[in-house]
Amino acid sequence: MRRQMNHEELDELYRGVGRCVWHLQYLEDVLHTLLALKVDIRVPGRVSPEQATQLIAKHRRASLGTALGTADKHAALPADLLCKLRSLKEERDWLVHRSMHQDGDDLYTDAGRKLTFKRLEDLMENSLSLKGLIMAEVESFTAKHGVSPTQVEAIAWQEIARLKGNA
Repeated sequence: MRRQMNHEELDELYRGVGRCVWHLQYLEDVLHTLLALKVDIRVPGRVSPEQATQLIAKHRRASLGTALGTADKHAALPADLLCKLRSLKEERDWLVHRSMHQDGDDLYTDAGRKLTFKRLEDLMENSLSLKGLIMAEVESFTAKHGVSPTQVEAIAWQEIARLKGNA
């Protein structure tokens, strides 16, 4: 049986899409940070903090596809992680570019809505998982260069305090 989504289902769809996009952006941010470290900075202290900020900003302007190309070109990620990220990119491209036209009709059936909501949830969970794997690469890289996780965490908490207006 076909029917239009009710308000609760529509809200669930919008929240699911928003969660996915937000978590994808977190993942991309960690990836861009890793690329700035491995491709441009290479050794802590090699560039000033201001230059490092500019390099990260440069990487953040790149699309996910461009970032994956950079990672591949510079062997900045293990091959299996790069493969998983390319797969995630396909799902991300579905969400951002094709979901409405490709699967919008499915939202008019109970089974179609369920599959779409599940696909969104799976994409979000995959984003979180892969973000963790990329974070581990960042931590490994920084530790290999003598930067302790405690130092990195302290910097992160300082930034959070600044954003909250507590710095």
